Amino acid sequence: MPKTTSENTGKNMRVEFDIIAMSEPNTLLRVLEYFALIGATPCNVKADSNPDGTQAIAVTVEKLSQQRAYILAGKINEIFTVNSVRYTVKSMDVSGDSPGHSDMRMCA
Repeated sequence: MPKTTSENTGKNMRVEFDIIAMSEPNTLLRVLEYFALIGATPCNVKADSNPDGTQAIAVTVEKLSQQRAYILAGKINEIFTVNSVRYTVKSMDVSGDSPGHSDMRMCA
């Protein structure tokens, strides 16, 4: 489990979750429920159905610590319709908006 330091407490962190799951009507709701339970509002959610019967779900959350991301990924992975969960922790650029990620800056 990752250590909590001043560098990964979540103040200026963006976490991007990539989830592959079975394409079932309740999968997206089950995934998003875990974010609601910890009070994390996603900035961006995208779900695409694949021809092989799976669903690719991408969820981006700002101000989430690396430790919380680790725990959340583990909980999401326990959902029976979820095949895999990956997450990436990135530092947010607080000096100004980067033109390539302007849609990510619309988070509260």
